Amino acid sequence: MQGSMWLYALMALLTIVTALSLARPWWRRRASPEVQRRASNVAAYRHRLIEIDNEVAASLIPAESAQAMRDEAGARLLDDVGPVDVASEPRLSVQPPRRAAFILLLLLGVFAGGYYYSQGSWQLQRLVSGEVQQPMPTAAEMDQAIAALAQKLKETPDDADGWAMLGRSYFVLQRYTESAAAYAQVNRITDNRNPDALTSEGEALAMAGDRDLGGRPRELFEKALAIEPMHGKSLWYAGLAAAQAGDSALAIQRWNALLAQSQLPDELRSLIGQRIAELGGAPADAVPPALAAAPSAAPAQATPSAVSLQLHLSLAPELRDKAPKDAVLMVYARAQSGPPMPVAVNRGPAPALPADVKLDDSMAVMPTMRLSQFDSWVVTARLSRSGQAKAESGDLQGSRVVTRAEAGAPLALTIDQLVP
Repeated sequence: MQGSMWLYALMALLTIVTALSLARPWWRRRASPEVQRRASNVAAYRHRLIEIDNEVAASLIPAESAQAMRDEAGARLLDDVGPVDVASEPRLSVQPPRRAAFILLLLLGVFAGGYYYSQGSWQLQRLVSGEVQQPMPTAAEMDQAIAALAQKLKETPDDADGWAMLGRSYFVLQRYTESAAAYAQVNRITDNRNPDALTSEGEALAMAGDRDLGGRPRELFEKALAIEPMHGKSLWYAGLAAAQAGDSALAIQRWNALLAQSQLPDELRSLIGQRIAELGGAPADAVPPALAAAPSAAPAQATPSAVSLQLHLSLAPELRDKAPKDAVLMVYARAQSGPPMPVAVNRGPAPALPADVKLDDSMAVMPTMRLSQFDSWVVTARLSRSGQAKAESGDLQGSRVVTRAEAGAPLALTIDQLVP
């Protein structure tokens, strides 16, 4: 604190000195009117002498007359000026204090440079201390940054890290087709030897294909496991793909291998254990004792009680004129804490709103992931122009969180957002 006080005092002193220096023309003592008049007469006399010399040089007047004219001008000057007490009058011209100004600027430069070198800028200090938060980029700024990255990659097409960054950016923005294409470039550059990129390409392809994990996505997951058999993300998706294809044995094998990893979060362990139990398998020994000791045949744990969500949908008044014509209504729920894939989807032509919609286990995207297996969900309703799974510009949507305790009553959900 003491050091800061000295710093602030020095800053205030330098500010005052600088202000006084800049204000010098206003507080400097000016010459009296009498002295100013005399100075003007002297200047006029000098100008008259120059004119006489020029006229002599041009042969307009003879030299004898010129001397008489000089004497006359001098006499007139003496009459106008009169006696002057030089000691009592201030000087008419004062040289500016260049040395003082130079020293002041030098002090300011040394102080500012030293402070920024040792402390950093005041904006940086506020960010580091948490006093202010760095603003989040807007959608337009993100689009501009992604476009700049894509343009740069056209010039350096073999930049694997750049393509991976572009793929992640597209995936976050739910531009899954473009994300898959970017990850495909990473796999081209690495000759399909990067399990992270292989799995990410398969994940993006699945999301772009309405979460179909078969075909090319499953092939990519298996390629990743051939390179790194214990790759966590690959094991998870390969298990989902196997379960979606009806190969329960392979799904259990993949997920048990994932459970064998020591750093797996307990929440994910519990979720994988439930999936294995639903497929009729037993969790691996790596499952925590509380989960392993649970009877696999116990109906209450293996088959959670059925849940249905009764949703009353409405459209915000300010968005009624922006509703797409011939829109498709998509209502889906995903686990609030769990995989990003929906656990129930209701899709069809948009009815006149308000309207009632129901979500239950019969609307599961995959048989191994149902609504009733979770205790809280994020429910989203979207009026889509194209009917695609990915939200597009101009779509209208609204979301809310629903817990199991709320599932027995009608739930209001308002579509109140315009997708930019």
